[in-house]
Amino acid sequence: MSALPASDATAIELVDGDDRAARAVRQYVESQLSPRSQACARDALRRIACMVYGRKVAAEAFPWPSISYEWAMRLRRGLFDLTTEGAITPGTANVTLSHLRGIIRTMHGMGLVSHEQLAAAHPRMLKNVPGSRAVRGDKLSLADERALRAAAIELDGYRGPMLDAAIILAIGAGLRREELAAATLGHLEPGQLSVPRGKGNKERQIPLDEGIDRALDGWKRERARLFPTHDGIFCAPWKPDRPLSAWSFWMLVREAAHAAFGGSQACDDGCRCLKVVSGPHDFRRTFASRLLEQGFDIREVQVLMGHASPETTARYDKRGEEALHKKRREVTVHAS
Repeated sequence: MSALPASDATAIELVDGDDRAARAVRQYVESQLSPRSQACARDALRRIACMVYGRKVAAEAFPWPSISYEWAMRLRRGLFDLTTEGAITPGTANVTLSHLRGIIRTMHGMGLVSHEQLAAAHPRMLKNVPGSRAVRGDKLSLADERALRAAAIELDGYRGPMLDAAIILAIGAGLRREELAAATLGHLEPGQLSVPRGKGNKERQIPLDEGIDRALDGWKRERARLFPTHDGIFCAPWKPDRPLSAWSFWMLVREAAHAAFGGSQACDDGCRCLKVVSGPHDFRRTFASRLLEQGFDIREVQVLMGHASPETTARYDKRGEEALHKKRREVTVHAS
């Protein structure tokens, strides 16, 4: 990570024995409501510290209570420069600024910074950098889904039927990979799945159709022959005594995607399989797009996906302009 100018790096220093920075980091990170959010917060704070010192350092090594508004503005400029160099995306820069504003607000609540320093926590004072996130991922066509599931079934051992059932559930219920990995048999009922640890630690009830129920029933029969000691719906690859992790699910999906679409060569950044299936989150995009294609409105899809805002749901709409234009041609708006 590029460092800020030396004058910025030496403008504020951490005094030996001063634990305020470590306390601020701990309080801010622990205030996040899920392990994933906590990891993102710590990564952003570490990114700022590394920019200042020009080397890898812990987030706690940075003197957060000494931040000034002027320094925060210089950091914003440094992040913007990194986006123009292509070192980071505008999305990463703005997430970093969001966490900077967050820790400043936390420190103000702890009495560690002044009201003047709090100005850097206001989005209108410390604005986001211009630009937008690159659009990643897409929905799967029915043909691509069938090809992916066919490749999944061919995986060795119980991994094949397990991954096939997991893909059906992920697409049919619009699950995040963390939600799928955390789902247990106790959360599962005919026609319904409870998701207790979604984004923001919110619980929601997800309706399941008969096709999903059949797929899960088939996998549960296979699962019973493994005699797992945990109650997770899915098992870790090659270790049925452990529940499936979000990372293992991602790896299984990548393995099946390369087998289906990648050809005989080793997978790399330019592999075709990445263009067809960027990762498990494409299943969530597929869920949203197919519901919209079949007449659900954006508010209904928002509720089913567990989003707080319809604007977030709209980003999952991968139908494309041609589908919109076709629908418009079928409707008469003017007087006839």
